[in-house]
Amino acid sequence: MNLSSISRKDLTCFGVTTCVVMVCFVLVSIFSGFMHEPQRFKTMLSIDYATWPQEDPPYRAEEGGPTMDHIGYLKIRLRSLRSELLISEGHTNEMLNQKYKHIAGDLLLYGSYFIALMLMVVLQEDHTNYYNTNNMQRLFWDNTSVTFGLSQVYFIYQVHSYMKITLVEAFYAQKTNGYEGWWAMEQWQKIGVVRLRQMRPVDCHIGLGKPEWDKKTYAPEWRLPYHRMHYTEKFWRIYDPFVPAEFEPSFLNGLLLNYDHYGYLLNYPEVAGYVVLMMSTKINCLKQIEYLRDYSWLDKNTSALFIDLTMYNADANLFTLITLRVENSPFGIQLPRVHVDSVSMLGNVETRSNSELLILFVYTVLVILFARGVFTKIWHHPAAAHEAWTMVDLAIYILNVFLTVLAIMRDIETDALLQIIETATKGQYLDFQRPLRLHQMLFIVKGFLVCITTLRLWKVLQFASVFQHFTQTLFSAWRAVASLGVIILVVLMAIGITLAVPNGNNAVVFSHMVQSVVTCMWYSMGFNGDIHPADFFHGGRILGILLYLALVFLLAIILMNVFASVIYDYFNETSRILKEHSNRSSITFLEFLHVEYADLFGDAFRCLRKTYESRGHTVAENVELELNRRELIKFKRDLIKSPQELKRALLTEEQRSADYRLRGEKLFKLMAILNLQVEILERMVLGDKDGKLPTPPASDSDPDDMPEMYRKRR
Repeated sequence: MNLSSISRKDLTCFGVTTCVVMVCFVLVSIFSGFMHEPQRFKTMLSIDYATWPQEDPPYRAEEGGPTMDHIGYLKIRLRSLRSELLISEGHTNEMLNQKYKHIAGDLLLYGSYFIALMLMVVLQEDHTNYYNTNNMQRLFWDNTSVTFGLSQVYFIYQVHSYMKITLVEAFYAQKTNGYEGWWAMEQWQKIGVVRLRQMRPVDCHIGLGKPEWDKKTYAPEWRLPYHRMHYTEKFWRIYDPFVPAEFEPSFLNGLLLNYDHYGYLLNYPEVAGYVVLMMSTKINCLKQIEYLRDYSWLDKNTSALFIDLTMYNADANLFTLITLRVENSPFGIQLPRVHVDSVSMLGNVETRSNSELLILFVYTVLVILFARGVFTKIWHHPAAAHEAWTMVDLAIYILNVFLTVLAIMRDIETDALLQIIETATKGQYLDFQRPLRLHQMLFIVKGFLVCITTLRLWKVLQFASVFQHFTQTLFSAWRAVASLGVIILVVLMAIGITLAVPNGNNAVVFSHMVQSVVTCMWYSMGFNGDIHPADFFHGGRILGILLYLALVFLLAIILMNVFASVIYDYFNETSRILKEHSNRSSITFLEFLHVEYADLFGDAFRCLRKTYESRGHTVAENVELELNRRELIKFKRDLIKSPQELKRALLTEEQRSADYRLRGEKLFKLMAILNLQVEILERMVLGDKDGKLPTPPASDSDPDDMPEMYRKRR
């Protein structure tokens, strides 16, 4: 290839490319220099350190810091001697010091996070909701002078009377300024209309298996074939209620509404059945109830009827979701139930108090610090991710993230429903089940978070001897405890099933096998509020007395006392082992904190220190009086000690020698501290502003006549 074969276009491209490369190279050389790669490496290290800081960053002296004079150095030396006075032989164990240092950091982080979590849970809980829930249950369950109680609905035909009196007439009883309100409380307003939903099995046979629920579309009076009437489009709300429910198939509906209502006989799904929406006016509601009665909306094939309504109190900022259930038993008697949920789902920055906002802010910061500590540990030590307590930390972080997601989803669902309320008509039913389920899941996650955080705090508190004692006891006694627990469980199940067979048809506490076992459990623990001796005698007085004696003496007295005795014996054994392995030379965690944060504690409690009061005595006399007082207190304590305590108080010869050597070292350190304080005082009084002492004038006198402090410096 020769130059003549190269075209002018190729030469132009080559020249332009060369110029661009040269210009870039010159610019990089000017602005970045030839140290570009080391600078970029340092920048990467800075970013890495800012993202994942090292646990123990190297110490770097500050440039341009103030220079210290001689008195400053003497003060530093004085602080060092005071620290050495506090340090004993046990403080020289570096591994123990590092362990206590990590424990102190974990205790500060986990302890503050636990306290913030407890405060957040307590502040967000409204304990007055109980009274609203209880009152609503009483209003819909008991008879009043105006309403008909659900507890008095014994037959299926009484349901229509209950709906007419309690759900229609009672909500349009008062008239104030043209408004018809609820007779019980004017503060509570019904949102939307009442929804009636019934479940009908395909087969009328009621057995123990799971039934198949009917989904066909029927004509009035549940007749087939279904046919549309000429007035359906206009009066469908009143005259065409026999159609199955329509639920929008979506991910959130399948996640939040796919649950069952647990009845007395069967379990009923939430997204199934036949739905009727009541009207918004009193006259239309009464016509609708008459139509439902005339065309047999409720018959013998009705398994359960659900009556759902939602109420809101603007003064208390509280929603109340009421679910009234009437379950049709195969015996012809109705089994009613009232379920009330009182929740506060509306809350923003304006409605929250300053204390709630402060706790929420502190909790958010602590969660970030907690996550930073967990991921930093995993970043520097990847093998720590397989440790059990690291997994617990990750679970706490995941629960916090899940808690945030649920809170955001609940607020979104509530805001969407409120927007519907602004534009909806009075004849629509507003389903608050989705935000209610999110609210319930939110509190369930909070419960698990409190539980797992408490367990993690238990791990941090293992430095204390009490927690070590309890942990070692559980670890050593788990086989015996598990074996004895299995024995108690077997005996408990045997007695519970035996009591349920002859007494289950006549006593509510033994009506079910599981309920009977639970009854025996809490009765053996001493709770006997709802059980009577007559409940044992439905199978015969002699058999009842034998079962009662077996429950009281065999289970409640013998086995429970044996269980407590086993735990007590293991506690004593563990206590003996811990005392034998205790090392007197090692320091405790509180001693480590006393030395590690001596300056912090000194500054914090300086205002609490007592000032010296002479009380008319000299210093020597006050010292002697204080020593005599301490000797008297020690003598009184020795008098009340038992022989075992006196034996434990006796020290070996080696321990006495170590104590004697330690006291001698402390005396020498005290002497050095006093000498250093005298020197500082001398330089502050006789020296210049830098602490330098004046040079003594030359003299022909004998050096032995020179003062001691000047003779040492010569």
